[in-house]
Amino acid sequence: MNQIDQHTLEILEWPAIQARLAAEAGSPIGRELTQATQPLPTLEEAKKVQKEVEEFRALLSRETALPFDQLCDIRESIRQSRPEGAILAAIDFVRVAGSLEAAAAIRHAIARSRNLCPQLHAIASQFADHTDLVDAIHASVEATGEVKDTASRKLNQLRLRIHELRNLIHSRLQSLLTDPPLQPYIAELLVTLRNERYVIPVKPNYRTALKGVVQDRSVSGATIFLEPQEVVELNNQLRLLQRSEEEEIRRVLAALTASLRSKAEAVLSTMLLAAELDCRCAAARLADTLHCTPVSLKDTGPLVLREARHPLLLEQTETAGTNQTIPIDLRLGDSFDALLITGPNTGGKTVALKTAGLLSLMAQAGLHLPTSPDSEVPFFSGVLADIGDEQSIEQSLSTFSSHIGQIRRILDAARPHTLVLLDELGAGTDPIEGACLGIAILEALLERGAMVVATTHLDAIKAYAYSHPRIENGCVEFDLDTLRPLYKLLIGLSGRSHGLAIASRIGLPSSVIQRAEGLLGEGGDPLRLLLDHLEGEQRRLAVEREALTREAAETAKARGEAEVRLDAARAEAEQICRRAFQQAEEAVTDARSEIDRLLLEFRSSQSRGQSAQEVRRQLIDLERQTQVALSDVTDSDRVASSIGTASVREGQEVFIKGLGQRGIVTGKPSSAGIVEIRLPLGKVRVPLEAVISQGDSGQGETSRPIRLSRIKDEVRGELNLIGCDATEAARRLDQYVGDAFLVGLPTVRIIHGKGSGILRKTVTEFLQDHPLVESFRVADYQEGGIGATIVELCPRTFSILTDGAA
Repeated sequence: MNQIDQHTLEILEWPAIQARLAAEAGSPIGRELTQATQPLPTLEEAKKVQKEVEEFRALLSRETALPFDQLCDIRESIRQSRPEGAILAAIDFVRVAGSLEAAAAIRHAIARSRNLCPQLHAIASQFADHTDLVDAIHASVEATGEVKDTASRKLNQLRLRIHELRNLIHSRLQSLLTDPPLQPYIAELLVTLRNERYVIPVKPNYRTALKGVVQDRSVSGATIFLEPQEVVELNNQLRLLQRSEEEEIRRVLAALTASLRSKAEAVLSTMLLAAELDCRCAAARLADTLHCTPVSLKDTGPLVLREARHPLLLEQTETAGTNQTIPIDLRLGDSFDALLITGPNTGGKTVALKTAGLLSLMAQAGLHLPTSPDSEVPFFSGVLADIGDEQSIEQSLSTFSSHIGQIRRILDAARPHTLVLLDELGAGTDPIEGACLGIAILEALLERGAMVVATTHLDAIKAYAYSHPRIENGCVEFDLDTLRPLYKLLIGLSGRSHGLAIASRIGLPSSVIQRAEGLLGEGGDPLRLLLDHLEGEQRRLAVEREALTREAAETAKARGEAEVRLDAARAEAEQICRRAFQQAEEAVTDARSEIDRLLLEFRSSQSRGQSAQEVRRQLIDLERQTQVALSDVTDSDRVASSIGTASVREGQEVFIKGLGQRGIVTGKPSSAGIVEIRLPLGKVRVPLEAVISQGDSGQGETSRPIRLSRIKDEVRGELNLIGCDATEAARRLDQYVGDAFLVGLPTVRIIHGKGSGILRKTVTEFLQDHPLVESFRVADYQEGGIGATIVELCPRTFSILTDGAA
């Protein structure tokens, strides 16, 4: 559990982050939950939220429709539906149905991208299916909040009768209004309602011409709203029908309320889960706005903030249309546990302090940070801060007393892996006493295992930091020419307050400045001189470090370029090897064709009397031509091998592609790019391009291992499996394919018969994806039909040696 009190949250401006998150939420409940966002108690929860925010950013980048703004706060409606006999208003059901439909749309949108957002899908999949309830509401209630005529058969009949009766009443009253003898008594040609009864406006002298019931009169008394006697009974009937309609509407709404009551927990759970997703989506929108990144969250370790920007300052500059927020680099907890930031007022010390604290809180809440992605934030056991002037007139506390009170609170709460932020350490009292007190506070916090970032103006504390192995100085840069802070944090150097220079630039009388400088010089402060010397050395080392860093970057760049060139050379070597092998195959093929032609001629020459010596001479010429062609291939191969032979060495364990076997290199590759490898069952010679070093074998082929054994004296071109069971057939087929490949058979026939098809299925499954099999097919009719399978084996690009071969 982390320890973060409300005081720390307020002075680090956490409520402003909550408000900014709430502004990004779409639903009322989502805004309420985001407004209550707090740093999470465990690292696992923070990582989970961070991942969910990252997944939402991926969805938003695809412009996925997520109607969180259509989620209403229906918690009160659910609460009111719980008592037996409760009846909700029709408009309540409109809001319930709309919210449930929005939740379903969100669930479906996430489900469509479940591979992109598995954690969000896990949450959305918990939404209950409320289709029946939504359909029931839509069947009974209009979107305007009116109960539909079709909500029930009785309600439909009642409304038809009410409609007919209204028309009849209007017709009777219109007849009276247009009756010529009655015109002197009519105040206005209008049918209206008073006391829910239809009436007409008449003049006060109506009594001599009309009979009826007075329902109302105007304020002036000049108009009487009369219900004529002709429609009194009709109005009575209408009121009775309207009461029946109201009762039927209550019955319909009561039934809907009962349905909602039975599913109240599931509906509430769906709404709360949807609001939780709204919170994550709000965090994703804020992260996109502020150009944040998910940083590395760890249980322990250093705090490393690179290119960190204060999120509230960043928001202000972007709102103003500028981008003037200068990022800082801050680290803590690697070679030192306390960072002492010094420099002039308004130089950015407190901003750096608050940036470290606020970003740590945001990380522990699972939010993305406005930093570079290689930043690291440990999950602190607590964050404690004392920043700013907190004097209290009501409690009779001075600024110094208030700071001491806060530091006492921090010392009481600090424990290992707590982040402590202290502003103006040692200020508010005598500088000597304040420096001593500040040093003692730093030591006490370090003894408790805390990590500290503090600011100060006191030289004694700066000097102490140089002598302490666990405290490092840092400073904010300041431009004395323009009197403007540069807002850059330099770690390893202490900064000056530049009080006299600032006072002079602002316009303090020169006589005062000169007197102050004289007094400062008369003092000849040795501590100041020592600090000046140390700062000079630190700056010199910083320049040298920068030069070394630049040289290292250039070296890394050169190494990368060399690796690119090497990869290109290896690719070229592979291409040369492939071309050489192709030329060799063409030479051998041409030679075979020529031999076949010479044999045919030799057979036919016997009848023509051609001598065997002539054929022999032609064969010798063919041999010489083939040797010339192969020598060209060897030259090309030698060029390739000069590029790639450094990839293997004698005694190295390697993996042979295609064979799925590992062996030991027994010698250097030949000039032709052929390397000899000892396998458990013999030696093989293979081209370098077929070899992968042991470290890279995991990236090679993942085909199943091939059984290689000593070659039989004779391997026939077919294998008969008839009479074998499936297990025996697979074993014999495995042995046979390896033997046929090793002796160089290009095509073999597997006889399995027709039968029940079990052997054919066993053969087919074995040959599929076999690395030595180029292809296979059902035999033609002349080759045995469906009772046999013809297998084309891969061409063999290496030679086999016996164990005793040289």
